[in-house]
Amino acid sequence: MLSSTFPKNSSRFVYSLENLDDFSKIKSSHPSSTFIGTHSGTFHADEVLATFLLKFLPEYFNSITIRSRNDKILSQCDIVVDVGSKYDPNSKRFDHHMKDFFQVFDEKDEKLKEIKLSSAGLVWKHLGKEILINLLKENNLYEQNENHLDEILKKIYVNFICSVDAKDNGINAYPSNIEPKYLDNTSFSARIARLNPEWNVENVDVNLRFKMAWDLAEDEFYFQFIHVANSHFIAYDIVENSVRKSIENKNFEYVILDKYCPWKENLIEIEKKYGIENKIKFVILENQNHEFVVNTVPVKLGSFEFRKGIVKSWRGLRDKELEEKSGLTGMIFVHVSGFICFTKSLETALKVIEKSLSEKE
Repeated sequence: MLSSTFPKNSSRFVYSLENLDDFSKIKSSHPSSTFIGTHSGTFHADEVLATFLLKFLPEYFNSITIRSRNDKILSQCDIVVDVGSKYDPNSKRFDHHMKDFFQVFDEKDEKLKEIKLSSAGLVWKHLGKEILINLLKENNLYEQNENHLDEILKKIYVNFICSVDAKDNGINAYPSNIEPKYLDNTSFSARIARLNPEWNVENVDVNLRFKMAWDLAEDEFYFQFIHVANSHFIAYDIVENSVRKSIENKNFEYVILDKYCPWKENLIEIEKKYGIENKIKFVILENQNHEFVVNTVPVKLGSFEFRKGIVKSWRGLRDKELEEKSGLTGMIFVHVSGFICFTKSLETALKVIEKSLSEKE
């Protein structure tokens, strides 16, 4: 996975213990090792991610993780996360369970100022930039991102770590009086939780399960890191250049992307930057199959509701039937929900937009 070759199960050291003598024996047998402390018992996504992230710092790469609730043991660890009832970056204590604790990642951000940090967010806030620089250099991505370090740091937090913080602190993603239409039990936090021993199964190696959780954290963090460091800002520039062209042409209804790339998140940010929020209704791009795809723009990020949909009577149709219904040649498919249309040419894609814009709601 990550080129930093984070060690896999067999060479990762994790011990769950409460006896001080047992800890003293481990410490004496590893005199040059550093020790990361966290709590024993059921593990959660935040301390799994926090202890994993620390491994990207040189001083903790070969460290031993101690899972305990014995304060005498934890006091001898070099860094402690998610336990100990103490938050003090200077002494490397990163607990968040105190009554008077309310640290956030960015107090100036209207959304983030409501999300209290967990141990994962605390590690990322205080040590994240050093971790990020190490990862960028090890993956030959530092030079292209040297001027975007703060943006990348925040982007990874917003895209990934923030949800870990929110879930660990019991902060809902939506108002509590709204009942979701379906459940999604596949979030990162949920997948980590499932690795804990089942309630009715005995003789389970909890330390091995914790290492398995690290593997899961590595996979998730890797894709989040690569997406932002190796893709996001390149895609941002592509979308911004395409939006500029539309503005120059006095066209605020649609954008033609110069190149296929992720666009939704970037487009919404760029609209705000240029003061044209909610103006753009469609995005045209040429996919890997050289098809020209008409995409609707969501009313907000993560929503399936769009600002303007493809013509209603075309939805769910394809090929010849679609061409006959639309009166356009080169039509391939319109999704039954009306959020996307595939065509064979840019000319046809533009006609799809023209007809869709003219349809009354």
